[in-house]
Amino acid sequence: MAEDHSDDHLRVGNPERERAITLLNDALSGGYLEIAEFDDRSQLIYTAKTRADLRAVLEHLPVATHLFPDSQVGYGAEPASGVPSVAPVAEFTVDWETLRRKGIWQVPANILVTGSMGTVDLDFTNATLPGPVIDLALQVSTSTVKLRLGPDHEIRYAALTKTGWSSIKDKGGPPTRPGGAVINVTGSISAMSGVTIKRA
Repeated sequence: MAEDHSDDHLRVGNPERERAITLLNDALSGGYLEIAEFDDRSQLIYTAKTRADLRAVLEHLPVATHLFPDSQVGYGAEPASGVPSVAPVAEFTVDWETLRRKGIWQVPANILVTGSMGTVDLDFTNATLPGPVIDLALQVSTSTVKLRLGPDHEIRYAALTKTGWSSIKDKGGPPTRPGGAVINVTGSISAMSGVTIKRA
C-alpha cells in the first residue's frame, strides 16, 4: 500500500534534485540498481517538479527514506540495515575564480560547482575515484570547464543542459579500455559557458 505524503505537492529545486542524485548514486554503489536503470532514473530526477515526482524515482529503494529529512513519513518504519550512507556533496564556488585538481587527488563521490566567470579544470587521469559513478553537477554561467579523463573512464552528460550560446566539446571519445568509473555530468551551463572533454 502506497504511503500518503501530505507534502507531495511541494515543488522541488536544484538542492532536492542533487540530493536525489546522491541517493541514487548510493543505491547504485550498494548494488540496488543496474547502470541502465540508474541512467533512466537520473533523467527523471532533472525533470521532477514536485516531491511526489522525486519520491517516484526512488521508489522501492532503501535509500528513499533519506530523501526529505524534514518529512515525518518515510517509506518504512525503519531504514533497512546495511543501507549505504549518503555521500556528502563537495560544493565549490567559482565566481571569478579557478577550481583546479590535477595529479593524484581524492575525487568526492558528489561534486557541485556553482558560480560565474570562473574556470573549472579537473584532471581525473591519476585521481582516486571512490566508486563506480561520480556525480559532477554544474550550475555555472560564463565559465570554462575542462575535464580530462583516464583511458578507462566513461563520461555521460545527457542530463547537462546548455543555454545562451554555451557549448559541449567532447574530444575524448569512448574509453580505450573497459572497467573504469562513470563520470556523470548534470546540471546546467549558461551564458557562453564551455565544457571541453579530453582523454589522456
